[in-house]
Amino acid sequence: MGFFCYKIAMTVEQFLPAFHYGDAVSNSALALHRFLLERGVTSRLITLTCDESVKDQAVLFRDRKPDPDSLKILHFAIPSPLTDFFLEQNGKKILIYHNITPAHFFAGYSDFLTRFVTAGREHLGRLSDCFDLSLGVSQYNAGELRDLGFRDVRVFPLLVNLDDYVQEPSRAYMELLKNERKNILFTGRITPNKKIEDLIRVVFFYKKYISPAVRLIVVGNTRSLPKYFHAVSDLAARFYLTAEDVFFTGHLPMDEFLAVYRVADVFLSMSEHEGFCLPLLESCVFQVPLLAYDAAAVAETMDGAGILFRDKDAARTAGLVEQVLEDRSLRQQLQSQAGARIGRYRRQADPEQLLAWLQQL
Repeated sequence: MGFFCYKIAMTVEQFLPAFHYGDAVSNSALALHRFLLERGVTSRLITLTCDESVKDQAVLFRDRKPDPDSLKILHFAIPSPLTDFFLEQNGKKILIYHNITPAHFFAGYSDFLTRFVTAGREHLGRLSDCFDLSLGVSQYNAGELRDLGFRDVRVFPLLVNLDDYVQEPSRAYMELLKNERKNILFTGRITPNKKIEDLIRVVFFYKKYISPAVRLIVVGNTRSLPKYFHAVSDLAARFYLTAEDVFFTGHLPMDEFLAVYRVADVFLSMSEHEGFCLPLLESCVFQVPLLAYDAAAVAETMDGAGILFRDKDAARTAGLVEQVLEDRSLRQQLQSQAGARIGRYRRQADPEQLLAWLQQL
């Protein structure tokens, strides 16, 4: 029997300050957009700015008048003119909150970003009375919304199209990183809350006292905050770590991104602030053993997959890494946990549940 798609009498418009290729928030909005279209719902993505490579997926805010009768969803992570727009709108409105990095992480690195994220908190507070339904992509985010007085706060995880990860990886990039070295992986923006300096300290200790055959691969845009990137690069140099020891890949195309996960032996996160942390889920997709510092939404996203720790001592963390790398039974246990986590995520992030909530408004 074929799939019967029927038209649902609803128009959903999702609003984003920016629509970027490879961005977790953008991909989540796109996944919901495509699901709604498949279910016969009229759906639009509306954004203030858009990357050239994905401009066919969305419409610019300045080019289209929003439908006065639509159900409007705001994806919130940064301050933008969309705050005032939503405050002025009537009709049904939903917030999806992706979190804001606290300002103190940027102190000393960027006065602009310190002011920017502070403004984001102020914008979020102004919106506390605006929405009929407020969704946090984690319990951690939902707790922030409740503390600010948002009503009808629920949790719905970041929507991820898991099919994206079954594409063919770059074989050439895999060969580049396959040698006698063990690969410790971290993916994410190169920003102070991610604590790249703590990763470097762990690798320095591991290389000096455990085994020189190790490499830290850091995947992420190195141009987001140049002062911080130069600071962590300088730290690596002062520890006499070469580009072969600490490899900053920059932003990668999808086939090379997949290749990095294919060659990773362990994923290590020392991040101190995460509203969800998609790379933890991605590691579970590839069954890469997970080690992570327990902060913000990290434990919630891992949900029993991997090893959490609360002591940032570099020697102890390096010892944990070695244990995961060398203990075959432990690796198999962690890989089994990762597979089970993906099964739970599929149930938790069923878009049919989200559609049912939208239809009840």
